[in-house]
Amino acid sequence: MDGFTVLTVLKAKKIHTPVLVLSNLSQQNDIKHAEKFGAKEFFIKSNTPIATIVNRVTELLK
Repeated sequence: MDGFTVLTVLKAKKIHTPVLVLSNLSQQNDIKHAEKFGAKEFFIKSNTPIATIVNRVTELLK
């Protein structure tokens, strides 16, 4: 199952766990699709320092 399918299933089951997407897909359509299905954030792996991801995860877990 790919990440977009996971987001679709979570939304269909009304599961509200915060999801951060880490991908090397960087097209606007991919980002909008992830956000439409409830992703809290979309990070492009090759452009995002790990510290940024860790900080965002920490914020969401508070």
